Amino acid sequence: MSSLYPIYIQFPIVPKPRFGGDQPPHSFLYDIINSNRLDYEVELRSFLQFEKEFASIGVHPDPDSPEQPSWNNSWFSGLDAVALYGYMANGNPARYYEIGSGFSTKFARRAVVDHGLQTAIVSIDPFPRDEIDDLCDKVIRQPLEDTDIRLFEELESGDILFVDSSHYVFQNSDANIVFLEILPRLKPGVRVHFHDIFLPEDYPASWSHRFYNEQYLLAAYLLAQGPSYKITFPSYFVSQDSGLKQIVKPIVDILERQGLPFSGGGSFWIVKS
Repeated sequence: MSSLYPIYIQFPIVPKPRFGGDQPPHSFLYDIINSNRLDYEVELRSFLQFEKEFASIGVHPDPDSPEQPSWNNSWFSGLDAVALYGYMANGNPARYYEIGSGFSTKFARRAVVDHGLQTAIVSIDPFPRDEIDDLCDKVIRQPLEDTDIRLFEELESGDILFVDSSHYVFQNSDANIVFLEILPRLKPGVRVHFHDIFLPEDYPASWSHRFYNEQYLLAAYLLAQGPSYKITFPSYFVSQDSGLKQIVKPIVDILERQGLPFSGGGSFWIVKS
């Protein structure tokens, strides 16, 4: 859906990065995220066991098999795809609920097929970016704000809630509902993913025209040191850290040998404590 809608506000806003780019990252957020770096190392090394499977995924989309994932896409690739595939294959979740679907669904389904997982994929998205209905066990083609949120009480420890929403925090917006109504309802052990998160930096300057604000609600929670969720894997942070990025070099090499630069991505994974 490509339509644009105006929002009128009382005061002018000049969106520009205060953290990241030419500026240092937000120091308090950096310290919070960096404190779990040993856990990120463990996760990265666990993903390396799927090097063979990653190499078997095509670089470019196959027009004869549109349901298959590919690394060369503008939406979900690189380290983001590696982490999702890895969490699926390692965890064999009973349920994978996705708010916002598309290429991520293809990688999730590929993990299910490759490893014989017993995961039920549920897609909640009125306008998925790609035709993925056949990859899902259940589809809910309506906005999250029109969906009974008791659905998410079905998620158990080890299950995954994958969030790639509008990225806008407004009254009755999907991102707002996730933070204020869904996260508090989740059971301990549920793994949660957010996309397009660049913490401890701002959104990129090239994205200023988008006016995304979802990550600032997440940042506020982290700064308040909320005890309910633990950071398990922040893709962007990992991709900017030379030591952590070196661990995943064998997977980076797979793509670079085929002429595709490895994308650091913007997935941010947390787990309910």
